[in-house]
Order: sequence, then structure tokens, then C-alpha cells
Amino acid sequence: MALVGSQRATTIIRGREFSAVLFDLDGVVTDTASLHAAAWKRMFDDYLSGLGGDQSPFTLDDYRRYVDGRERTDGVATFLRSRGVDLPRGGASDPPSEASLNGLGTRKDLLFQHLLVTEEVPVFAGTVNVLRLLRAGGVLTAVVSASRNARQVLDAVGLTAEFDIRVDGVDANRLGLPGKPAPAMFLEAARRLGVEPRHAVVVEDSSAGVRAARSGGFGFVIGIDRDRRNSALDENGADVVVDDLEVLDLGISDPVRQAGVPDPDCRVCAVAAPSPWLLTYGGADPATEGTREALLTLGNGYLGTRGALPEAHSDGTHYPGVYLAGCYNRVSSVVDGALREDESMVNLPNWLDFTFRAEEGPWLRPGSHELLHHHMTLDLRRGVLIRESVVRDGDGRRTRIRQRRVVSMNSPHLAGLETVLVAENWSGRMTVRSGLDGGVRNSNVAEFDGLEGRHLTAPATGTVGGGEIWLRVETNQSRVRVAQAARTSIRLADGGEIEVDRTTVTEAEAVRHELTFAVAVSAQVLIEKIVATYTSRDHAISEPVLAARQAAADAPEFAQLLAASEATWHNLWRRCEVVFDADTELRLAANVQTFHVLQTLSPHTADLDVGVPARGLHGEAYRGHVFWDDIFVLPFLTLRLPELARALLEYRFRRLGQARRRAQTFGRRGAAFPWQSGSDGRDETPPAFFNRHSGRWMPDNSARQFHVNLAVAYNVWHYWEVTADFGFLATFGAELLVENARFWSSLATYDADADRYDLCGVMGPDEFHDGYPDLPGRGIDNNTYVNVMTAWSLARVLDTSRILGEDLGLWPKLGVTAAERGEWEHLSRRLRLEFLDNGILSQFRGYGDLDELDLDDYRARYGSIGRLDLLLEAEGDSCNRYKVSKQADVLMLLYLFTAEELTGLVTRLGYEFDPASIPDIVEYYLARTSHGSTLSRVSHAWVLARGNRRESWQMLRESLDSDLGDSAHDTTREGIHLGAMAGSVDILQRCYSGLDVRGDTLWLHPQLPAELSALEFDIRYRDHWLHVRCDHTTVTVSTSPSAAAPVRVNIHDETYLLTAGASVTVLARC
Repeated sequence: MALVGSQRATTIIRGREFSAVLFDLDGVVTDTASLHAAAWKRMFDDYLSGLGGDQSPFTLDDYRRYVDGRERTDGVATFLRSRGVDLPRGGASDPPSEASLNGLGTRKDLLFQHLLVTEEVPVFAGTVNVLRLLRAGGVLTAVVSASRNARQVLDAVGLTAEFDIRVDGVDANRLGLPGKPAPAMFLEAARRLGVEPRHAVVVEDSSAGVRAARSGGFGFVIGIDRDRRNSALDENGADVVVDDLEVLDLGISDPVRQAGVPDPDCRVCAVAAPSPWLLTYGGADPATEGTREALLTLGNGYLGTRGALPEAHSDGTHYPGVYLAGCYNRVSSVVDGALREDESMVNLPNWLDFTFRAEEGPWLRPGSHELLHHHMTLDLRRGVLIRESVVRDGDGRRTRIRQRRVVSMNSPHLAGLETVLVAENWSGRMTVRSGLDGGVRNSNVAEFDGLEGRHLTAPATGTVGGGEIWLRVETNQSRVRVAQAARTSIRLADGGEIEVDRTTVTEAEAVRHELTFAVAVSAQVLIEKIVATYTSRDHAISEPVLAARQAAADAPEFAQLLAASEATWHNLWRRCEVVFDADTELRLAANVQTFHVLQTLSPHTADLDVGVPARGLHGEAYRGHVFWDDIFVLPFLTLRLPELARALLEYRFRRLGQARRRAQTFGRRGAAFPWQSGSDGRDETPPAFFNRHSGRWMPDNSARQFHVNLAVAYNVWHYWEVTADFGFLATFGAELLVENARFWSSLATYDADADRYDLCGVMGPDEFHDGYPDLPGRGIDNNTYVNVMTAWSLARVLDTSRILGEDLGLWPKLGVTAAERGEWEHLSRRLRLEFLDNGILSQFRGYGDLDELDLDDYRARYGSIGRLDLLLEAEGDSCNRYKVSKQADVLMLLYLFTAEELTGLVTRLGYEFDPASIPDIVEYYLARTSHGSTLSRVSHAWVLARGNRRESWQMLRESLDSDLGDSAHDTTREGIHLGAMAGSVDILQRCYSGLDVRGDTLWLHPQLPAELSALEFDIRYRDHWLHVRCDHTTVTVSTSPSAAAPVRVNIHDETYLLTAGASVTVLARC
């Protein structure tokens, strides 16, 4: 991975250098003032007309005088006071019909959002040209707007990516920032950028904005007066007033990216040569900090901690999230006037909390010191995050920071932070704060800004002796008690003692140790912080605080803690690494994917009652819920860590009761697993999601994605085929398969004339189609993926009946009768499939009647069209009208089954199927896919491997880059995409090796792309450790010595019986 560097370039204005430029939005970047004025006018005129009396209409002068540049409710209040009207402020959730400041503001926003969709938003070309010049030169940029629609406006004009950060009305409401003319919003932007106000420029077109910039102490204020009529800009403190920003001469200095330039004294730089095991970032980049934090997350399957700076707090740029697997809580919010309840994985107290100061200088925070050097490296092989920075305070004191961080893979309750501080050019007193911060909330996902994010009760805190502090919180609905205890010690790095004045600082939501000591020039002071975390749901404890305190007291020093964790990682990599010949960047990408899968789902996870969180323990997207992603994740884990795979399947089994209740709500038998699952297995799918393009909430009909049942069935059977775990199949697997079969048989309707069954009102993996053009939200009929997978799952439950036999008494216990088995047999052979006029499988009934959509046209208009459903809704249209897919649907069958298996399934249903038609099917649906899910390129890379290995390889590279390159467009900061990560590695493991398990046989049919010269890995198959190596010449399979029974391995259609310790090599057939 390339070393990323970014330090402040400067723009030169009238001989002075500035590090950042902060832009107002309306009237400076975009010409939405006319749209805002129109929306304000209609809202105010409608309201005033209802008051009676002589109320003159709202005018453009009123807009400029009372509203423009002010926070929304302030604008409402200021104008109404000019008319002698006082209204209560109300609450943020007030509906548009409410006669309150918030209610009228909401009414105006709805009118404005409608205009955004129906009217073209003009931009000021001069500003855009200057903006892009600044960006090209490396100068930091921000947009600061009182509008709560700033994001939608920027998206509409395609300028979102031109700004490093955005501070808008949503932020102001969330953070309690007063609007202009107060400087708070500009100051917040400067803080997020890490720039002192005196080093920043503000561009404004309103008097209130100019006053805000001037009172905030900003270095240069530019007023924009396009009509040359606003003398108030001069009067309120603008340094210069121009009619267009482009008339100014904004020179760009040579961008000396100091913080990202190698430092000869930096120990991280010394090992920063490209390596497939080191994910390295140099310099500071506010625009990508959230993504870095997600990718630098450390975890152990129990605890996950984002790679945030220890001195950082949640501020819109940084987000030090801490998560425990399976720790959920529910809170209620008001959305569009309706109450809704959401369950989320909880952001827990920040154990990283650490900062320092020199003498009485400022505490180290992002932006508080000049950053001279900054370098972070995640050592994937060892599971350690390394940071080295050099900072300088306002008095010129330069301090070097060296840190190592570990979340122990050996002891899941322990984590540690080691810090070495070096006073490079000063001596005196230094003070360190090391604490536990319980003042956190869930605020990592912008889409959830308007929803309740407080999940924790007020913390209880305490100290033990002089060296230990503890903090306890409780989730406010699920009542999970979480305790952390921290032990902080200090000494000289050479082992010498240091005299320390230690005090404890207790705040309302935090507790910290404060350590003050004398430091000499170049002295290296080492501070160790060891933290233990326990919850009331952990095994073999009396109470979480007691357990955490004891664990922190007994924990070894940092070096020993790290060494034990490294040893455990070594064993994990020995079992899970995929070794292949490719460029360093691609090997690094594959190792990053494997690393994040293993630290989300580790052997420790097997001791917990949790599922597969789609976004890992890395952020709060999807609220930490469990979807169908385990169909991409479990095949990798089952072949490496079968005990863990079994535990993840047991998560589903324990929630069968909820799944049965859910099926009953649809009037069906059996079990219907929810699309989104959390703590107890109830359906957590939200009723609506926010479309940032239209500013509207859209109904979420994903509850019709019953195919999650089929993912569970597939994983149950794959686990059985790999392990032959008879106990699992009898105790858990059979019942899961039976309840799946009952659901589909009760959903099916029988057409006696055709002797065919139909499955209606469903959604497929595509997700774009939740109904027909005239019946949105009602589901579609006879989805090919659903029907074929249902037939397959019914055949597997019948196989299970034969495998387990009658002696266990299982079938009477489950109430399975001969008649029911006969029904499953008939249904498995007579489900209806639909075909297009060209003879290929139709995605669903009526798909061929839909219109075509010119995807190239939409790409030209919007760039990314992954979420085409959102773009079309903003245009007043719907994907239900078109032949388009978000991701593989029909083609998912070719991801899960070989061509021979799919042919057998279709012919078993009584249809003719020529496998020679598969390339046509692939070409047809691939051309109509927007790749709106990170899973899409995984499944398509797999499918293409059969006929176009070069294109498959390219799509694999894109899939591997989906989080590293944040190709999902600023979503990685909210959590990695676990399914895509595991699926990408699984392409190397199973797809290119041609590895399959069926019929008591392990099959290998390698088809390596030309770019891949060799591939090798270890897998666990039926109690054997098998080593597989394949290249373009030979294929070798060897087994480790053990007492396991012989296994059958088929290589290129020749079957071999391998005993423990044996090996077979055959010629490759590429």
C-alpha cells in the first residue's frame, strides 16, 4: 500500500500564507439563494396568511436581512419578531404542521427539498475553479453552512468530494453550535481541519457570516458581493470584497508535505518499505481520517477499537469507537412525526483516552499543535498498531510521540497502549492524562444524525490504590453492565525510575489519572496503560467491575501482553493465510481482508452468542446488525475454523423461536429469519431509510428478503459437507433445515393445471426490486434465485432425513411426517422458473416486460450509480420499472454452485438447461448491474472466472480495494464490509483453486488467472489439515499426520483416497 502523505500546503493572498479556506455555501459556491428564498417565501406567506390582519408578503429584502446566513430556527424567529410574532421553539422532531420555530423550519426544508429535485441548482463557476485549484495544490478546504440540506445540495452539484470537511446545520443542531453571526461553526470547521483560525481564510456573502469570521479571529475574510450593492460586508469586517472569487490572485505554495515526509528518527519510517504485512499511512488527512480509523481498527472477536488517535474525541473528523461483539441496545426516535425503535451495537466508553502537555501549554488534541511528522502502521502479522508523531506547541516546544497499541488476541478482555514521549528541544514539567471516557454516544453514521444516539446511563467511577481507575456504565434498555479498569504506570524507557506526582481527576462522565513529572531534553519517558473490559454477560464472573479490576491488576506489562497476542496471531495466520504470487499491493490487500475478518470473528467469538456483523466491530453502519453476509463469510471460516463456524450457526438456531413468530406474522409455518438481526433475533429492519439525494425518507421493504433463510440453509449444509459433524446435524442443523422447508412450502401456491408451484411476494438479492411498477413494496414473484435455492434446500432436508435415519427419534420430535416429506419432495421438483424471450433464465416473473435503462447515461450524469434506487427516487422514478440490478441475483446461483450443479438443479425441476448458455446469462445480467453493493464484485469475479479470467482478476482487484480505496464512497469510515472482505479472499481460496465440497469428496479443479502464478493455503477438512498448492503446472494436496480417517480428494475428475500424512501431485489442466 502506498505511503499516504498529506501536510498543509498554503494559499498565498496578498503576501500572506494560509493553510485552509472555509467557504459558505449559498451565494458563494452554489446559487441556491433563489431556491431558499422561494421556499422561505412560500412557507412564510402561507403561515402569515393564516394569522389574519394586514400581513404583507415575505420579500427578497426580508430574506437578506433576517434569514440569509442564519441557523434555520434563528431565521424563523428573527423574521417573525420583525412582524411582532413570537412562537415557541419546539423540538427538533416537530412535524411541519406544528406552529413552532422548528415546525416552520421543517416545513421550509420540505419545500426546499422539493425544489432541489425539480429545479437545477446553479453553481458559481469562478468559485468552483478556485476550489479545484486549491484542492490540486493540497490546500485544505471546508464548507460551512447553516443549511441542514448542505449535503444534498453538494451531492446534487457533484462537489461533495471537493471539500475535506463539512460543518452544516445538522452538525450545529447535534453539537449545540449557535449560528452566524456567532463564530462557532467556523471555529468547529477549523478545529476539524487541525488549523488555527489565524491560518485560515473565510469566504462569505452575508453580513452575519463576515461578522462571524471576524469575531472568530480568522486570518483573512473575503466578502462576495455579486451585485456590488452590499456595503455591509466592508462595514462588518471583510478584508476584501469582490464580485467573483476568481478575480483574486490565490497563489499556491509548493506543497511541502512535511508530516508525511520520512523522518530519519522515526522508527516507523525505518521499516516503511512496501510490505504485504504493513498497512501504512503518513501525514494527516482530515478528509480520510474516518476511513483510516476503520482500517486501523484492532480487535479480537470480543472487543473492537477503532484506530483513532488516543488524544482525539468524537468531533466529526475523528471517532474513537469501542465495541463489544453482541452488545446491543434499543432506543426510540421520532421520524417524520412517527415513533420508531432501533437496536444498535453500542459505542462503549473510550479506553484509549490519553493526552499530555508541556508545562502549562495546551493539552494535545487534533489541531492543538503543529504537526511536524505523523506516521501510523498496522502490522497485520503481529496485530499491533504503531504510531509515531512529532508535534510542536505554540511556544516552540517539540515533542516526539511513539505509541504501540494492542487488543489482545490471547486474552480477549485485555488491551494496552504503550507511549514513549521524548522532549526533543526542551526541558521542564510534563503532565500526562490517561483515562476512561464514558461521555460517548453513537454518532458515527451521518444518516442517523437525527436519531437518538444515547445508549448508556451515567457512568460510575472509582479508583483502587494509586495506580488503577475504573468506570462502569449500563445500556439504558438492554441493561448490559460494562466495566473497564485501567492501570497506568510510568518509568524511563531505559528502565530507570521517575518521580511522579499522581492525582485522579473525576468528571461527570470520565475518570483520569494525571501524572506530572520533570523531563530533561531528549529523555524518553515510557507510559503503559493496560485496560480490562468485562460485561454482565461474560462467563465465570461475579460482577463486571470486580472482574475488570482483578484482570487489570493481574495483567502483565505491555511487552508481555503484546508477545502473547503476537503468538496467538502467528497461529491464526498459520491456519488462515492465503499465499499467492502477485504484486505487494495486492498481497497486502488480501492480508488486510483476512486480518479484519479474523479480528471480527476469532476463536474467542465461538464462546459468545453472536452472529456475523456486516460491518465488523469497526463502526456503526447497519447498526452492527446481522444480514445474509454470512453466506460470503462462513465458507472461508468453515474451512479454517470450523468450531467458530458452528458457533455462528448456533446463533441462528437460538433465534428459531423469533423466526417462527415472524413466519406466523406472515401467516406462514416454519421459521422466517429476519433481514436484519441483532440481540434476540427479532426483525430489526427499519421501516424507512433516508435518501440524501432527495431529502426524503423512503420505505424499506427489505423485510421481504426471505432468502436470508436460504443463506442459513446453505451454510448449515456446507458446514456438514466440510466437517461431517453428525452431532451438529442432529442437534441443530436438521431443525434449521426443517423450519426453512416448512416456511417455503407454506409460502408456495400450487397451480394444479400446470402442476407448478409459485413463490410470490418476495425480494431477491438484487434489492432494487421490491415490487412491480404498479405495486411497489409488495414483492415480486418467482424470483429465480429464490426458487432454485428453495428447491435445493428442500432436497437437502430430505438428504438429512436419510443421513440421520429414524433411530434418533428426531423426526417425531420435530413433528415431521411422511406426508410432509412427500410435500417437500414434490415441491422440490415442481417450482416454477421463468424465462426471457431469448431463452435465458428470467430474474423474476415479468422482468422481461420492464423497460431498459441507459446506465451509461446515468454514469455520465452522476459518476457513481451504485445506489441507482436513490437517484431514481430523487427523480420521481423507481427501479421497479427497469431491468437493473444492484448486485448479482440470477448470477448468485453461479457463485454458489458449479455449472454442473446448476444444470442438475434446473433439470431436476423439469426444465431443459444447456450449460453452454451460462456465458450469455452472465453477459446479459452483468450489463444491467450497477454494483451498488460491495458484495457485487465478489460474486461477479467468481462467476467470470469460468469464462473470462482476466476480467475476473480485474474485478477481484476492485473488490479487494473496496474498503482500502473506499470505493464505496465514504462509507468505510462507518465500518468495513465484512462480507466483501471474506468473499474476496475466498475467491483466491475456493474459486481459483476450483475447491468444492460435495458427496463426501473434496473437489479441486484449479483455474488460475494468468496474473496468478501460484496459490497455496491450508484447510481443515473432516478432521484433516490439508495443504493445497497449485500453479499452472501441478496441483499438490498433502495431509498432516493425525488419527483422522482417510478422505476422498478429486483433482481434475480423478479421485484419490488420502490417508493422514499422505500427499498427491497431479498435472494441472488450465
